[in-house]
Amino acid sequence: MLNKKANIYDVAERAGVSHQTVSRVLNNHPNLKLSTREKVEMAIRELEYHPSHAARQLVTSQSNLIGLLLTESDLYGPSSILNAMEREARSAGYSVLSISILADDPQSWQEGIEQLRRLDIDGVMTIALPQIVIDEVSKAIPRVPLVVIDTEPSEEFDVINIDNINGAQFAMKHLIESGHTKIVHVSGPANAYEAQMRRRGYELSMKGANLDSEVIEGDWSIETGFRIGKELAMRNDLPTAIFCANDHLALGILKALHLAGIHVPSEVSLIGFDDIPESSYFTPALTTIKQDFNSLGMTAMNKLLSQLKESSDHETLMIQPILVVKESTQALTKR
Repeated sequence: MLNKKANIYDVAERAGVSHQTVSRVLNNHPNLKLSTREKVEMAIRELEYHPSHAARQLVTSQSNLIGLLLTESDLYGPSSILNAMEREARSAGYSVLSISILADDPQSWQEGIEQLRRLDIDGVMTIALPQIVIDEVSKAIPRVPLVVIDTEPSEEFDVINIDNINGAQFAMKHLIESGHTKIVHVSGPANAYEAQMRRRGYELSMKGANLDSEVIEGDWSIETGFRIGKELAMRNDLPTAIFCANDHLALGILKALHLAGIHVPSEVSLIGFDDIPESSYFTPALTTIKQDFNSLGMTAMNKLLSQLKESSDHETLMIQPILVVKESTQALTKR
């Protein structure tokens, strides 16, 4: 027969106090004698007692749950941000419940929002979701703090972003100073805020250098990069450089150019965005813009935890990326 799991009454009996006193210890009530607290804590350790989450919620009116909505969590960026957020939340006594949705499917994100609403969460976070989804979250769950990552600034909630415009400009500065003038940008999906900002950084840089822009719309996938790479390889007049909105697109393009016998970087320089771990093992290793996903996730979670303690004015915080030069770019050589 299995040993019975200890409950709050067992702890109270072992410590020689009432169950109400045990509850006060569990919830850090300030008006307790040190000797009483120590007796209860010793009884908890001896009995290996773990308080019921549901019971604590009844006492504190808090679930200690943070809800997270995201899409494409298999991508390196969102998954890295999620890992950092979970670590920060856990150290503060919270758990993160993540719900993956299809951002282009209203039924999918409405179901996800409803699931969060029913769970009576203490706070909500989103990663790289369209504004229409975030507006629905704000309306459906209006009385809890909301922190969003990778979306347009707002006065209604806190926003934590990578400075995507600056990141794109770092990439373009590197290419332009290397002598490149015919530079194509392969963008992320048109409805993605971070893709829009990277495109804007590209276009601002090209305009500032009096160069003609060319944007080919893509998404975030290797497959799309490969398709676009094959199309570019068929041109009689190749671009001298390609700036991709993420490293996955760059990997697909790199493969397509290689199969077409076009050498990177001597014929075409290639630069990505993200600095995924695999980028150093491409052939050649990929020059890219490094995002500090760990800092992004930690900053976002700490902002939410701060709002849970004491409400404050909303703000938009920017995390700066950096250029990481590897082997896939070089100074332009005459053709």
